[in-house]
This record gives sequence, C-alpha cells and structure tokens, in this order.
Amino acid sequence: MNMIRPEEHIAPGEIHRKTNKIAGFILHFLLPAVILACGVAITVYLMRTSPEARPVKRPPNATLVEVRTIQSGLQTTMIEAMGEIVAAREVDLKPRVGGEVIEVSNEFVPGGHFEAGETVLKIDQDDYRLTLQQLESEVQKAESDLAIEMGNQSIAAREFALVNEKVRPEERALILREPQLVKLKASLAVARSKLEQARLDLARTEVKAPFNGVIENRSADVGARVNESTALARLVGADVFWLRLTLPVDQLQWLKFPTTSETGSEVRIYPQSNTDQFRTGKLIRLEAALETQGRMAQLLVEINDPLCLKPENSAKPKLLLGSFVKAEIVGIPINSAVKLDRSHIHDGNKVWLMDDKGQLQIREVDILFRNRDQVIVADDLANGERLVVSQLSSPIAGIALQVAGDKKTAVDGQRQGKKGKMENAGGNPSAQ
Repeated sequence: MNMIRPEEHIAPGEIHRKTNKIAGFILHFLLPAVILACGVAITVYLMRTSPEARPVKRPPNATLVEVRTIQSGLQTTMIEAMGEIVAAREVDLKPRVGGEVIEVSNEFVPGGHFEAGETVLKIDQDDYRLTLQQLESEVQKAESDLAIEMGNQSIAAREFALVNEKVRPEERALILREPQLVKLKASLAVARSKLEQARLDLARTEVKAPFNGVIENRSADVGARVNESTALARLVGADVFWLRLTLPVDQLQWLKFPTTSETGSEVRIYPQSNTDQFRTGKLIRLEAALETQGRMAQLLVEINDPLCLKPENSAKPKLLLGSFVKAEIVGIPINSAVKLDRSHIHDGNKVWLMDDKGQLQIREVDILFRNRDQVIVADDLANGERLVVSQLSSPIAGIALQVAGDKKTAVDGQRQGKKGKMENAGGNPSAQ
C-alpha cells in the first residue's frame, strides 16, 4: 500500500514552498558564531587600546598640632615642699621674785605684742622697799663702824711709835688692830652686797619682756600670788619665725645652704593656696634627723617679721604659728638646659618634635631635674627645634604634621591633593 507523506496533502488554494537546509544552517549556527567572534575581537581591541590608569600615591592627611620653639639656656630649679610655721624663739615668762600681782599691761593677753624691755606686769613692792631701807641702814652702820676703827688705827699707830719696841709681825698686827680693820671692811662689803641685792629685787618686781615677742597664752592675772617657779605666760619671739619643711633626700643636691660668705637658698612661702601673694625667707639649716613617718629630710627656713608688725610689711600676708603652708625653694641653676612641662614628656623620657619636613620625630632626652609641674632636660634639644605640645592619639615616628594656623602648609597640602586627583582622572596622555 502506498503511503501518502504529510507535505503531499495540500489544502486547496495554498502555495507549497520547499524547505532550504543551507539557509537554516547559516541562520541558526554560522551567523551567531560570526557575531560572537566580532564581539570578542572588539573586546580585545578595546582592552588593548584603552587608556592605562596609573596608580598615584595619595598624600597622607597631615595631623594638626601645636608646637613650641625650644629655647636652651640657664634654667633655675624650683623645688616644692610643704611645711609648718613654728616659733624660732619662745620662753615661759617667770618672775625672779615672789609676791602678789598688782598690775598688768593692756597687752598682757594672747596675741599681745611687747618690745624688749617693756613692762608686762608688776608685783607688790612694799616688802622689797622696807627691806631696801633696812639694808641701807645696815650699810650706814657698817660705814660708821669702819670710820671709828680707822680712828682707833691712828691712835694705835702713834702709841706703837712712842714705845719703839721690836716685836714679831704677829704681835705688831695685833697692836695696830689690823684684824679689827679687816673684819669691819668685810662687814661693810656684805652690807653693801645685800643692799644691791635688795635694789635688784625691788627692780625685779616689774616683769619685763626679754625680747620682742607676742603672748601665746597667759596663766596669771591681777591678784595672783606668784613666785620664782610660777609661769606667768608663754612668750614667742615676733622678729623671726621658722618654717620647718620636709623634702625627699634626693632633692637636697639642688639646695644651697648658708656659709660664711653666702646666704642660703631663697624660699617663697605661700600662706594660702588660692592666692599668688607670698613671703620670702632664707634656708638656714638642715636638721640632723629624718622625719619619723615619711623618712624625709627636714629643713629650717628663717622668716623675718612674720606677723607684719613693721610698717613696710603691713600689706604682706601674715604667717601664723601652726600654719601648714606651701613653699618653693629656688635651687641651684643649670646651664645649657631646657625647661619643659611634665605633660610634654612621654613614656618617661621621650619628647615629640616636628622636623623640617613636617614629620613627627620621637627623641629620648636626659632628665636632670623634675618637680610636680616641670622638668629640666640636658642639651639633647637644640635652640629653634619645634616641640609638639598637642596630644596625639597614635604617635608614630614619620607621620605628617601640620601646625595649626600655618597657612603655607595648608595651601601646599591642597595643591598636592589636587594634583593627585588630576592624574587619576586624566590617565596616560598618549592614550587620549
């Protein structure tokens, strides 16, 4: 049986077209391959002829800092210490005779001031006046007895001359009444000594200040019965006070103690921490023993007129006994050194410098002296070098720095940044 193929069944009125296999092959396989090859060729060409981007190192961002110009020269050491104001001279005022106190000075109160020789109080003098009168009579009687004996001496001498006998020296002394004369002269001397003592006792009924001083406290008043062992008051010298300072032993090397030709180091005493006013004193002594609690050295500073009693010191601050004050001792100066704030020292002995290229330089220094706020370093730093005084979060040697407010450095940085941007955008000029 003959089979009829599908293409032989053609509907009436339709046009029959025979399929072209070569055209299908070209359309479905060859044309896509040509298009792909052209794309690859174009891509290769573009990659080979495209402009090359050159890598440009961007300038690092400079850190803004503040700097200070180093100045080397003679530097004064300043040692800080704390201490207490103490009396340089003080006594318990006692009478030299006994009796009843009948009068006291208006200044005989705590804080009262007395000049040397000024009367502090008076003791009843009646008994001492009577004793003085009695001893004056005894002196007169002794003088009279001596005068009578002198007359007897003349008579004995004339009688001995008339007899004109040779006797032994002992007998001759008895004949001329020499022992009687010696006795009466001695009696007169004793009477005169007692009279002088009575006069002294009468004068001592007025108790006087032995030196310029102030009354710290008193323990007697009018009507009190006193004797030689009674303490009337505590008198403190007003001309000079001492400041007893404590200081670490290793700081003593910077102090200057007085000699026969030089005075000790000057000391500035600040009575109050909230004021710039200070008094001046002189270092006079280093005590032999260390302070018991902290094992610190103890110094004595002399302060003249601490209570400002003299007119020329009336405007200065007063220094009161028992005050705990701050002191600054002007020590021995150091030649060819640099003084820095302690905040400018890092890691114990390093400083930050800005070199001529505007980069950070970290340098170790030799610290000769340090106190609470400042240090003095040796000549490791030269005049004109720039010390970085700003704090840096990451201090690495060689990082770029820029001085705050330095317009020239800022303009140079901007120009360098613009140049880098242009090179990145433009690429290789030959490919443009």
